[in-house]
Amino acid sequence: MKPLPAKVRAVKRLFTALDKQIEGAQVQSGLRCLPGCGECCKKPDIEATPLEFLPLALQYFDEGIAEDMHRQLSAQGAGMCHLFRPSVTAFGGLCSQYPHRGLICRLFGYSARRNREDQFELLTCRLLKEQRPTAVAALKDVMHSRKGIPVMADYYSRLRQIDPALADFYPINTAACKALEAVMHYYAYRRRRKPQS
Repeated sequence: MKPLPAKVRAVKRLFTALDKQIEGAQVQSGLRCLPGCGECCKKPDIEATPLEFLPLALQYFDEGIAEDMHRQLSAQGAGMCHLFRPSVTAFGGLCSQYPHRGLICRLFGYSARRNREDQFELLTCRLLKEQRPTAVAALKDVMHSRKGIPVMADYYSRLRQIDPALADFYPINTAACKALEAVMHYYAYRRRRKPQS
């Protein structure tokens, strides 16, 4: 089993690969999220895995705020993501930890899934479909091209390979809470080496 720092690095590598693939799809299609939107973050039933929040949990640990964040997340429980700041923009809001956002946050809008007929379906939001239909159509073309777009199941499969025990789905705040627990447990009897940037 990999030590926790190696898992964090593996998650970061996965995110970097995904972000690069999404950026390529955005460049080819011209599709981008609406500035300051955050509407998808308002859903109260978003699920995630603890594994995708390990990098953020380790950052909180290094900053000395892991226990405080754990208390906040435990108190908030299910509902809207604790990282989302709805009052930041007049439109929808922003993520307070965008570089450390979860896998679902990265995938939604620019990924595909296979339907019952084994065909790819684009997973994007209603607002983009309504306000940017030409770019959405262009992204569908990219989806069917040789380069393609990320397939959600593929990325979750790759994430699960890092550590199956931390890859179960929970409400997003519970997943982040469990990531903090994993980090705090790991370092309960270990000395933390100087954090790497």
